Amino acid sequence: MSLMTTTRFSADELYEIVATYASFGNHHTGTPADAQTTAWLIDVLRSLGASAHEDPFEFDRFVCTVDLRIDEGIVPALGVFYSAVGDWRTRDLSVVDLDAGIVGNPRGLDPYLDADPDAEALVFAINGLDDHPVQCNRVPQMRASGRPAVIIPGNWAERVRGADAELTFSAALESGHSANVIATFGSTDAPAINITTPLTGWTPAGGERGTGLAVALAMAVDLAADHHVTLSVCSGHEIDHIGLNHYLASRDVVGWPVVHLGASVAAVEPTSTGPAGLGDQRVVLTTANGELRDEIGSRVAAANWRLTEASPWPGEGGNWFEAGASVLSFLGGSSLFHTTADTAAAATTPQAMATAAEVAIDAARLFLASHR
Repeated sequence: MSLMTTTRFSADELYEIVATYASFGNHHTGTPADAQTTAWLIDVLRSLGASAHEDPFEFDRFVCTVDLRIDEGIVPALGVFYSAVGDWRTRDLSVVDLDAGIVGNPRGLDPYLDADPDAEALVFAINGLDDHPVQCNRVPQMRASGRPAVIIPGNWAERVRGADAELTFSAALESGHSANVIATFGSTDAPAINITTPLTGWTPAGGERGTGLAVALAMAVDLAADHHVTLSVCSGHEIDHIGLNHYLASRDVVGWPVVHLGASVAAVEPTSTGPAGLGDQRVVLTTANGELRDEIGSRVAAANWRLTEASPWPGEGGNWFEAGASVLSFLGGSSLFHTTADTAAAATTPQAMATAAEVAIDAARLFLASHR
């Protein structure tokens, strides 16, 4: 029997959205998987009774292949996007150890791209899931003169550092195309609200992106009963939120009530003590003040979210906040973050999806009631 929720989606239906999303593969912006996901999402939205369309944009897409080898074989490695264009084969490598805390910051790698200037190429070792390189968000702009750079798992650092490693790196820029998905639900006579979540990422992103998308869909359907809902699902998250920036560039959103479903909304951790296995890297931020803020904090704790403050705001909720919107933002993290291990089966469960959706919708209703 399917677990039931207080939303209009069952727990199994929420999980199935995540599984389908992750099944398209790595969700790099401007790739065939991105286009396939967009088409699928529009079909889903229209089946739910929404009006949905694409909001297209263009950008310089970075295309890269890398091969890093030591005597014992191929090292798991990813190219650093927008680090360099051209073709290299070199053994002149410098290994730099980095903290995983930088991976979500699109400028987090910038200070390290000038490390060891005498080396021909850089190898960044970032601790995370063993044997899985953790890709880093990037600003989609080339450096004036760059060197090839790659990312490897932290547990490979000493093996590469102590070996006669060889890197083959080939990268180019091409014309890139992607699109946000914009949908509307409910009567135009009802109070207007906005729900937003990112569409793209480096990996299958089941926990990172898929769970937020599923909750956003459930929230949009639920709140459309008494609101006019605009749902913006924006591409380009992993390359400095370029899709959302494109969307906001033509809109004055000052005062808009916005609910943002960010990273890992219903991601689970095996060692979590939270409900339904929901991990401990979970925070909520809001512009709400006073008793309303306190009440939101009390309610979101049921899904292991902790109400906090941050400057600057993390994630795409920060773009809305800087643009002057009134924001309620849900965020999380997991050990699978930005790795190809972030599949639906590994990242979440129906029970976790149900819990996160129920609590997020409850908090959103409370938040939005103050904007009537």
